Amino acid sequence: MSFDIEKPLSKVEYLYDNASMRRARPTRPSSDYDRAYLDNNPLKASRDPCRSTPLQRNGNASSSDLKELFSRFDIESKVIPWDIIARTRELCAKYLSGSWNKVTPQRFRLKAITGGMSNLLFLVEMPDDIEPVSTEPRSALLRIHCNVDLEHLLNESVVFTLLSERALGPKLLGVFPGGRFEQYIPSRPLLCHELSLPSISRRIGCLLARVHALDVPIMKEPMIVEVAEGWLAKLRKVESKVAHKMRLNTVQVDLSKCPGEITCELLSDELDLLRECLENSNSPLVFCHNDLQEGNILLHNKYKIDSEGNLDVKEGEEPLVLIDFEYANYNYRGFDFSNHICERILDYSDNKPPYYSIKQHQFPDENDQSVLFNAYLDELEQMTNNGSEDRRPPYFVCELPKRREEAVEQLLTETRRFIAVSHLFWSVWSFMQAEESPIEFDYLDEVRFLLRFKDDSKNVTNLSEHLNLLMHSCCIVRSVDKICLPFLRSSIIPNDLRRLFLLEGRAAA
Repeated sequence: MSFDIEKPLSKVEYLYDNASMRRARPTRPSSDYDRAYLDNNPLKASRDPCRSTPLQRNGNASSSDLKELFSRFDIESKVIPWDIIARTRELCAKYLSGSWNKVTPQRFRLKAITGGMSNLLFLVEMPDDIEPVSTEPRSALLRIHCNVDLEHLLNESVVFTLLSERALGPKLLGVFPGGRFEQYIPSRPLLCHELSLPSISRRIGCLLARVHALDVPIMKEPMIVEVAEGWLAKLRKVESKVAHKMRLNTVQVDLSKCPGEITCELLSDELDLLRECLENSNSPLVFCHNDLQEGNILLHNKYKIDSEGNLDVKEGEEPLVLIDFEYANYNYRGFDFSNHICERILDYSDNKPPYYSIKQHQFPDENDQSVLFNAYLDELEQMTNNGSEDRRPPYFVCELPKRREEAVEQLLTETRRFIAVSHLFWSVWSFMQAEESPIEFDYLDEVRFLLRFKDDSKNVTNLSEHLNLLMHSCCIVRSVDKICLPFLRSSIIPNDLRRLFLLEGRAAA
């Protein structure tokens, strides 16, 4: 999608004040390149701070300044303000360097990339008649972080750099306070229904195995509850404003069991119960993506999915690339699986509020999930067989049953247990985003609800039957004319949730 550039007022006041119009430069530029560089970067030739404009003096502006500037962009108007154009060109010249210094603001190409839910994304491109002088790219993806947490950004930078080196993600081209430049990959994100295609599911299974096997130099403890509690702490500061009322209808449950509003205290109780369950989880701790949805899996443009859902890929080629490791950290393996399975029914391609829809019929059954898990196990097996002394297979491979059928069943069980966990995690995120993010998205309608399953569950004694009942009795909750998603609620009897994580069995033992 291309957007018109807001024209300057036939001058360059946005870039230079009157004092800086007389730009100092060497008397003899050594080349056309030097001359163009000095024309477009006048401050490089002068150290006089009085000759710089506010925009230029803030070249090293804080991340909050960038967030405030880029939040002015309105994707509906299809007009990118001139000050955003100027600042972006300045960032390109500083961090991509080379021929980017020769691009004037008037010829600078900038396009908004839709799809980011917690970042603002832009594509920057050189004009066709300007050639790179070295290794700088002709195009790059600019990512502006909307919610800034220094510790989180530090971890994300480490993760992104490692994935870039391992060819598991885009290349890192530059980092600055409040954002970064990434390799632009000519590609498209997968569509929601494509996630369930066997050819795609197998590829995702292989990629997940490679990600889970990474040894990343960050804290190796599960942070899911701590991260959610951090979001909740931010919400408490504005709790008087966010006692979010839930209007529920068209549901298959007793509405008297549903809360009239969602408060921080209620969410805190849910997290306490969640912590108790996770401490007794048998799912191994691995490095997880944690947000493997359709928009975060790209298909290279050179590959096409045919009418039968097949990919024509040669041996050794990888048509998919995972992106947006913003929430990646060490987590329970079951969370990564269950979150991806849940995302298979959530279609974010809608262009009307709340900007997504639920495709309940696309929820994968055990046979469909087994395609993903068999590919995952095949990749782990290959990594184990090809392992050397300096590259041993992941430790969690040893914990899987030797028989394939039992190993698949174990992964199915892990996935069932963590479905409600995924919904709770992203629900707290949605409330926090609704208060902080400048991105247009109905985060409150993205809150996920899993309401109490039928009372028939009390008569279920077989754990497998109980788990299946819990999964298939999820209700889609409608709020006026908008749709919410399935989500863990305290209206689920606590003992039932504990039984899901085998707490009763452990206590009896």
